[in-house]
Amino acid sequence: MFAPLKRIKSLYSLVVIALLCAVSTSQSQDESLPEWHDDYQSGVEQARKEGKDLLLVFTATSWIEICEEFYKEILRQPDFMQPVSEKFVLIKLEYPKDGKLQKEEAFQKSLLRDAYRVNGFPTVVFTDAEGRPFGMNGYMPVTPAEYAEVALAIKDSHKKTLESREAAGNLSGIERAKKLIESVPHLPGNFAARYYKEILEEVVELDPENTLGHTEKFRKLLADAEYATKMQVLAKDVQWQKMIDLSDQYIEDFGLEGTEKQKVLMNKAGVQKQQNNAVGMIQTLVEIVKIDETSPLGLQAQQRLDVLRAGRLEGELAR
Repeated sequence: MFAPLKRIKSLYSLVVIALLCAVSTSQSQDESLPEWHDDYQSGVEQARKEGKDLLLVFTATSWIEICEEFYKEILRQPDFMQPVSEKFVLIKLEYPKDGKLQKEEAFQKSLLRDAYRVNGFPTVVFTDAEGRPFGMNGYMPVTPAEYAEVALAIKDSHKKTLESREAAGNLSGIERAKKLIESVPHLPGNFAARYYKEILEEVVELDPENTLGHTEKFRKLLADAEYATKMQVLAKDVQWQKMIDLSDQYIEDFGLEGTEKQKVLMNKAGVQKQQNNAVGMIQTLVEIVKIDETSPLGLQAQQRLDVLRAGRLEGELAR
């Protein structure tokens, strides 16, 4: 009559042992996972030491739900971390909602956010150990393994650009220009001009007639990067009128049209707001809408105009 009780106790013991083994295995796996650095400089030092690139995640897991989901469901999962950490040092840069950080950390993170033009979270930037970017993306609704494949594909693409850059060393003229063009990574905005300026300038010099179809594009990227740099310098010195003059001159010199013109005009409208020049700002916003009311910048300009009109109407009704 006691046999069943003994059997139950035996089975219970086996279950407990199995659970303990599972916990032990899980802990062992967690301990074997690579770490996420929260300090940029320590990550850079490791990357240089190990000959790896950097994967930077600009995030805000404490107050943006998609950031938390991205980190928990993808970035810290073994299927992502194991393969990717073989090629990249992983760095997670957190930005609290209240902005409260130690002075040195705040300064470092502000510089990095400006350097890579991070306007939203999460943003992922792939760079070499010297900080030159070669890929960017953000949250993707995929599995950890699939996101690892994306990251490694960016790495493979970067490897090919480096091979092209090396191959260009033995060439001259148009043939050299071809390899240099292949060595420029595909990046948004004017990033290529900001981080690979010398390469773009050399292509322009080697192919002044635009034989390869990249010279004009590179000229515009270089000009846009120079314009952005000058605008930053003037903004720091609170030179609002010079910023407006520079924007107008840039549009005229390069005959900007469409989205490119809208982008510069949006900068101009922002400066006019700083000047408290409501009339000028409204005129600029109207011009942006007239260029293309259906574009993202056209819609943004119209939204600002609607807010201004609503505010004016509210003020009149309050009288």
